[in-house]
Amino acid sequence: MALSNRLPDPGYKRHHTGANTHNNNGDFGPGFQSVKLVSDQKVMMSRTNSQRILSKAVAGQKWNIEIGYNPMTQAEFRPIQAFLQMKQGALTPFFVALPQYNTPANADWVANLTNSDSGINSGNPYVFTLPTSSAPAGSTSLNIYSANWVNNSGSVPTNIPLPGEMFTIADSQNTNHTKTYMVTTVETLNVQQAGSVAANQIRLGISPPLAKEVKQNAVFTFITPLFKVIMPTAIRSYSLNTENLYSFSLKLEEYL
Repeated sequence: MALSNRLPDPGYKRHHTGANTHNNNGDFGPGFQSVKLVSDQKVMMSRTNSQRILSKAVAGQKWNIEIGYNPMTQAEFRPIQAFLQMKQGALTPFFVALPQYNTPANADWVANLTNSDSGINSGNPYVFTLPTSSAPAGSTSLNIYSANWVNNSGSVPTNIPLPGEMFTIADSQNTNHTKTYMVTTVETLNVQQAGSVAANQIRLGISPPLAKEVKQNAVFTFITPLFKVIMPTAIRSYSLNTENLYSFSLKLEEYL
């Protein structure tokens, strides 16, 4: 039996054996009181005597996450404490879902991602991959497509992702590619800055640039994208108040 490697939350159950369960045998994790997401991008900048600016990226980008919990009972806190203790700080990565990115903003886009007949949870979903070839590492935009998918309006399509959405990439030829990306721009056939977007394609501007090459059959995940993280330190603490409620917060860094 494989142990669960996702932090329990209100949308994800974990059994006391450590297994991932989505049935009545598991328990949901507690919700988050607050979530802080930081884009950590190291940039070197200098200014010349003429006041021109010279800048360059000197390191890759990573996401830093801070999670605050509401005061918890012992029954709520101990499964979280045990899960994190098992990870031993930075030794073992795990996954976390952030509630603000679990469900895309456009209902029509969610319907397309869950069902090809545009009815939520009523049919086969559209699966988006690359159209013809791989995308090289360093790319800041890429075209994705799904057979028979078309945008539902020529001028203002609503069945598309919006800037600010997050996604991950499942590449069977590179299972270590677990980086989480943000959508920065969205273009379709009739709404685009330049050519080459076909009727069944969406061109995404993304940030940060692709960390690794993406092969053609890689699948893009927009619903509940998971951040792969570590705890940067093995030192954790909690406080217990006079009402026997536990106060706890968590700092995480993306694992690449």
